[in-house]
Amino acid sequence: MFNLLSYALHSLLRRWRKQVALVAIYALVVAFYASVVFFTTSLKHETRTVLKNVPELWIQKLAGGRLVPMPKAFVDSLQDIRGVQAVIPRVWGYNYDSPTGAVFTVVGSDSLVQGLSMVQTSRQGKLQAGMALCGTGFLELRKLKVGDRLTVYDDTGEAKSFEIVGAFTAASDLLTRDLIVLPTKAAQEILGLQPNEVTDVSLRISNSNEIENIGRKLDLRFSGIRVVTKDQLGATYEALFSWRGGIFIYGTILAIFAFLILAWERASGLSAEDRKELGVLKAVGWQISDVLWMKFWEGVIISLSATLSGMIIAYVHVFVFHAPLLKPFLIGWSELYPSYDLFPVFDLSSFLAICSLSVIPYLTATLVPAWRGAITDPAEVMQD
Repeated sequence: MFNLLSYALHSLLRRWRKQVALVAIYALVVAFYASVVFFTTSLKHETRTVLKNVPELWIQKLAGGRLVPMPKAFVDSLQDIRGVQAVIPRVWGYNYDSPTGAVFTVVGSDSLVQGLSMVQTSRQGKLQAGMALCGTGFLELRKLKVGDRLTVYDDTGEAKSFEIVGAFTAASDLLTRDLIVLPTKAAQEILGLQPNEVTDVSLRISNSNEIENIGRKLDLRFSGIRVVTKDQLGATYEALFSWRGGIFIYGTILAIFAFLILAWERASGLSAEDRKELGVLKAVGWQISDVLWMKFWEGVIISLSATLSGMIIAYVHVFVFHAPLLKPFLIGWSELYPSYDLFPVFDLSSFLAICSLSVIPYLTATLVPAWRGAITDPAEVMQD
């Protein structure tokens, strides 16, 4: 077996220019596919990480299929649900910023937001009236810094002024890039909510195994609500971040198969030199199995070289240069998209998917024509 591998390697080296060109093109195709896989896999992992500490259930009130404000009195009716550890009313929504054309997220909270790190802050504890915390993206877009005054227009068009007392770290950009945290009363005014209204309610569940059961109980007990679990939210975010990646993956798969078709055509149309080589090998006693093993090792060397090279290129593209060729198409249309860094995530299923799509089809495209050539009579080949 080692002799066959050695012969296959020497056979490739004799035509190294052609093989280098083949590996280079093959590696670029694999690199694009692997870049999309690495990008979406890392983004899904990041999404699961940032959602790890969020509440287990959300309750939203619907009217005509749309989210509408919920009365605070509804919160009291949830306190006696068995298994519910805490009921947390939330005030949040979106506000259009006419100076920049961006849509930012407003959240009402009377204290520093738990689970989110602050890069700097001039206040501790509760947010007082007239104070605000901002995401880094909004500050960059408005050219503001901690200590400046922020002007926001409420639901009626009236201007409200706040002192920026803190900014979130870039590590939390996935959640806070476009975020503005205001005192609850101020957020209600900006979003057009009444003092006795909240946007929705989140629930902390004591036993994670009871999340689905409690969700079903809430659906049966209250009408006109939508219950969202943490798992459903995570699946929604993953779909939101990766659906465009799927388009690129399908496009790349087509490119790979187009490349493999060309490889098949090249391999099936064996050159006179290749046919003569096979004839000589059979004439000196090589069996069909020997020829196939030799071609198998040639295919393994070519396909693995191209696959590993493509994966290295994809790794550098995504995790070193932050995917400049993909990010503009995958992060969305918003003026304030997250400028987060992607961290390498080793996913065995992704690795196997890349290898199976790039190695196995190429080996098939190499072995089938080789088998056809190997079963040809050596005398017939030598006469050509």
